[in-house]
Amino acid sequence: MSSKAAWEWVRSIFQVIFYIGKGISNLPDYQAYVKHLEKNHPEKKPPTEKEFFAELLENKYGANAKRC
Repeated sequence: MSSKAAWEWVRSIFQVIFYIGKGISNLPDYQAYVKHLEKNHPEKKPPTEKEFFAELLENKYGANAKRC
């Protein structure tokens, strides 16, 4: 195995671990959200990353958040 192939293998393993970690932490993926908006809602302007996470926190913990 060449060093380039080995590096790509290690990189792919880290990507999988990172993806699993994001799923476990339940944090949404901003880049995936932007791609979704561009593909399905081209008329909408994507929020900045800061606006995206601020809205997420407001929806989760703000005054109008759904509670059980």
